[in-house]
Amino acid sequence: MTHRTESEKGAFRHPDTLLSAWLVATGVVLAAFMDAVASTALSIGRIDMLGDIYATPDELAMVDIAFIAAKLTAFLVAPLLVTAARPTACLRAGVVMLLLGCAAMTLSVDLVWICVFRVVQGLAGGTILVAGQTLLFFRFPSRHQPTVQAVFAVGAVMAPTTITPALQGWLVDHFSWDWIFLANVPLGIAALVLLAADGNRTYWRATTLPVVEVTVLGISTALLTYVLLQGSRFNWSDDMGITGLSTIGVAAAGLVVVREARFRSGSLQAVAPFADPDFRFGFLVSLVAGFALSGSTYLIPAFALNVLDFTATAAGVLLLPSGAMLALGLLFSGLLIEKAGVHPIALVPFGVLLFSGAMWLLSGSTSGSGTPDLTPALLLRGSGLGLLFVALTLVTLRGLAADILPFGIGLFNLGKQAGGLMGTALLQTYIDHQNALNRTMLSTHLVRGDPALDQRLRATANILTSNGADILAAPKIAFPLLQRSLERQASTISFDEAFFALVLLFAVAAPCLIGAKQLFSRKVLRRNQTG
Repeated sequence: MTHRTESEKGAFRHPDTLLSAWLVATGVVLAAFMDAVASTALSIGRIDMLGDIYATPDELAMVDIAFIAAKLTAFLVAPLLVTAARPTACLRAGVVMLLLGCAAMTLSVDLVWICVFRVVQGLAGGTILVAGQTLLFFRFPSRHQPTVQAVFAVGAVMAPTTITPALQGWLVDHFSWDWIFLANVPLGIAALVLLAADGNRTYWRATTLPVVEVTVLGISTALLTYVLLQGSRFNWSDDMGITGLSTIGVAAAGLVVVREARFRSGSLQAVAPFADPDFRFGFLVSLVAGFALSGSTYLIPAFALNVLDFTATAAGVLLLPSGAMLALGLLFSGLLIEKAGVHPIALVPFGVLLFSGAMWLLSGSTSGSGTPDLTPALLLRGSGLGLLFVALTLVTLRGLAADILPFGIGLFNLGKQAGGLMGTALLQTYIDHQNALNRTMLSTHLVRGDPALDQRLRATANILTSNGADILAAPKIAFPLLQRSLERQASTISFDEAFFALVLLFAVAAPCLIGAKQLFSRKVLRRNQTG
């Protein structure tokens, strides 16, 4: 793969070429939206699928693990394919694979075949994101990249966290889980039609696929994904199985890293982007940003469903205002960087402050909160993430050479996905632990003979009696009602503490990231001086 030539850059001055470039960009966004639908499908359609395919929750969890592990592996393998053939060819292949994998999901209820189809979807989704973003960097000149990457982020970042959960909740409530995957069929056809505007820009360049490394990498990602998704259930290190799988997974990943660092020829070449200091900084920030994005995306619907008693559709719709502000934030930051010449790094602190402010507002939620109470915080959250992700993408990837760019994109997406997995897993564990602690502390007030409790029981019994309950049965019903109220209050406090934990995350991570940025800059300056 070579750098873009001046004639290629100049081609964008022609209106028809610029129009075709934006048609291709629209196709890339639709392809990214397809991946968003496939990525979030089981989070909404899980319960319906359990009844149709006669699977246990553990068996269905393995299907999800297979999808995520395949996608993580694809982030590191797809760049090799992009360097062997043009990004357009890889993108089209990924769209076809995902389209067929989603359609096939609705034709069989056999668990083995469903697992195979999810692996295909994961490999296709990872290829789509890597090839699609690479294509956008190659098809548009550098001056247009802020806006282009903002548009791409609408499909890659906003859709899986806001639009698709609401859409899938509606499909599940009104139809069945099959329609979640069938929705990708028209999207895939439209994406292929739009990508035809790129013409037949294909070539094949001989490349070697490191089968051993890919196999070891696949094993590592599968084991670590299982640990992150199931570790909370088994109380992490208290279970010997989780400890053993963690050790094997980390060791396997370490072997790949060591081999990559020492033997570049014929390997995955995944460590090459780390030579760039901006990429090293951006990769670290992507871990934190992925943690915050996926962590908050998990917390908000879970709080709405478990504490506020929202329906699946209502919980999905709850994130739509945040998604709208996220889209506006993405486009605003892209235009601000492109038109006003603002340096991308300058927007990162504003994004962090807005997101932290949103989590701080959510940490004051109560069991009586409703959509109007949560909306201001959700709008702030969307705005903050919008400012953060475009700036982070440009800081991390814009300085990479053309032959290294696909590998950088793969690692950047891997960082966001890994950070998201860690965020969801750790916050779920934190809520479980805090819920047990808060329940224990509050239960000390539910002791028979306590004057305050007796007064509350009498008041509750009087309310029940006034609403038609039997005068003798009302006192017996009052105590279980107070116990349920206590459980709900304990859950509310736990979620509030989890929201505040995300505020503390940035309070701790921000100084560390600033220090890392300065350290990387000093090394570059020292290298230039000695050179």
